[in-house]
Amino acid sequence: MSLSTLEAYDLIRFAEAFEARLTTASDVIAEREALEPEKAWMATALQLVRDALAPAPALLERAKDLPELEEAREEFSFQQQNLWVDALEKLHAGITFCASSRAPVIEALFPHLKFPQLRRAPQETVDEFASAYERRLKSSYVTRIFAQDDFAFVRPVVDQVAKTYAAWQASLVPASLSDSQAAPLRTELTSVGNRLDVAVRQSRLLAEAALVPVPGAFDSTGLAAKPKRRAGRGLPFGAEETMSESAPELAGEDMDLDVEEPSVEPPAPVAPPEPPPAAEAPAEPEPPAPEAPAAATPVEPKPARRGRKKAEPKPPSEETP
Repeated sequence: MSLSTLEAYDLIRFAEAFEARLTTASDVIAEREALEPEKAWMATALQLVRDALAPAPALLERAKDLPELEEAREEFSFQQQNLWVDALEKLHAGITFCASSRAPVIEALFPHLKFPQLRRAPQETVDEFASAYERRLKSSYVTRIFAQDDFAFVRPVVDQVAKTYAAWQASLVPASLSDSQAAPLRTELTSVGNRLDVAVRQSRLLAEAALVPVPGAFDSTGLAAKPKRRAGRGLPFGAEETMSESAPELAGEDMDLDVEEPSVEPPAPVAPPEPPPAAEAPAEPEPPAPEAPAAATPVEPKPARRGRKKAEPKPPSEETP
């Protein structure tokens, strides 16, 4: 399988995490009685990955400055930042253990504990904290306290904090590599990646066989996981040169085609056909004459009320003269 430099870098990082998972699975097997063949298989799996990972740390330190490994440089810088915070936490824990959590020197050196925030802080925040830390470290009070024999253990940790901070600052500015320097690094990186790919596959199979007597252990330890594929990938080693060499040839072929191909005049535009004469609009029908209203239905007289008729008044009688 042909690996790109970025894929080889991802395999190295995955193998580092895979080795830690194998160690956890080996502890699961070690707690069980018997299972001697399974323990031997697990030990072989661990040894395969560790042997293939042996040259990786020094190689990544040199290969991180390759132009196509920009994402790797960001991850490496983040890792260096966390190593610096680890050293700060170690210094704080050492002072707390040997003195006390309320020792005045802790307040003088770390007035505000921001270790979790520093792990993901931007560069400006880290530089601001580091400047304040250096200023407090060089104060007369802290210098006098750390010079005492009771705080002799602090001096190596202080040096470790300084070294990790310098390593983090160096990781922010990649070194420019010439072609003669980059080519061997790419070759070595892809070679280590290929060896790790084989070692991880073999150790995964051995670990799965060793964990068969322990139901669910293979999945719970995360050994079934595989490297994630990135959205953007670096080109395989040598692809840049192949593409650059083939580009002029392709360009020449395109030029020859342009020369040999006769020019074809575009056809004359065809006039659109005239629309047919509009048909005469049909005469609008005359509206129908309004119908005569229907004759009113005669209203039948209401039936007379039954009963006794009232007596009609009699006309007045005429008097005789």
